[in-house]
Amino acid sequence: MELGPPRRRRARPVADAPVDALLARTQDLTKGWLLALLEQAPLDEAPSILAADVARDGPRVCDAVIRALADDTDLRRLQPGGALELLVSQTGEFAGAHSVDAASRAVDALGAVIWSAVRDALPQPDPDQVSELAERLAVVIELVRGATLRRAAGEEVPAPAQIRPERPAGPSPVSDPPPAPQAPPPPPRAAPAPRPEPPEHREGEHREPEHREPETPPPDALWVGAIEDEIARSERGGTPLSLLLVELEESERLAAVEEPHEVMATFGRFAQAVRSVLRRQDTLACESDTRAWIIARDTGRLGAQALGSRVVGAVRAAPPWRGAPLSVSVGLAVLGEDGRDREGLIEAAEESRFAAEASGIGVVGEGRSEESGERGPLLRG
Repeated sequence: MELGPPRRRRARPVADAPVDALLARTQDLTKGWLLALLEQAPLDEAPSILAADVARDGPRVCDAVIRALADDTDLRRLQPGGALELLVSQTGEFAGAHSVDAASRAVDALGAVIWSAVRDALPQPDPDQVSELAERLAVVIELVRGATLRRAAGEEVPAPAQIRPERPAGPSPVSDPPPAPQAPPPPPRAAPAPRPEPPEHREGEHREPEHREPETPPPDALWVGAIEDEIARSERGGTPLSLLLVELEESERLAAVEEPHEVMATFGRFAQAVRSVLRRQDTLACESDTRAWIIARDTGRLGAQALGSRVVGAVRAAPPWRGAPLSVSVGLAVLGEDGRDREGLIEAAEESRFAAEASGIGVVGEGRSEESGERGPLLRG
């Protein structure tokens, strides 16, 4: 008989974790977390809680924690240097924490809300399953706590693209690197702006079909690291990968004529509609309130087109704005056909989204593949 204290086994991913049920509740979990933050905060500190930031980024934090329960790849994204470390490190700031202890309490509140949801999602829990989920969630929450406390203590949490070792260069035309260690965006594009089109250009019956360089996000965007992770995984396993860009139409006009609370409510309906059709293997990253990227793991062109069609349908079925259904334009890119690295995929998705928006047609033929000349789906609805 072995003597001495028992050794804790490594908290393995829980394959039968109720991930799908929990992902469908990220909005509710975020509300519960916000209420918990307000409840534990002293009255004079309650105004410092960034409720708007919690509402915007809280679902992404909950999403990251939930996915890590069942997948070690998603767990690594929360580790130091992971693609989502910077996102979860802001947990204390969302709570308005002014000290390391307050930041730690904000993480505890998040963990308690998610654990309560996990127990609710297990109507007839097996004791071993509950134990495994408790251990795994503890590991995930401690990763969130570590990132949060490092940030609260004043440590710099680098963006993923700045700390990830560079992958071997593919056939990308980028060959003029600056002093920074990571590859820059392709030279033909000017420095990107969050929204290149001014509001007045969206007025009128049809968008001006003038030429516009596709918009590419800066290399330190939080979700760019997730794309690189999925590209590496796809190349190792020989599995397909697609990237979809979804943008809400008429958002500038909506923001110009509506009260702020109605604008945010409409944007929230858009985000919820997109989230409602995601599958377990999909990763959603919101670049802004009106632009969302979907990283579709194990998905080729036909699967991506089907997912894009579901997005279009879900948004149109959402509560309307001033009696008219919400509309989106969707562009997609497939790894290996439309691009071999993150820059190529992002640019191809941008180009096909712009083409779909300019066409004004629900499903516009197909977008051209770089290798075979095949056409990929362009969606608008």
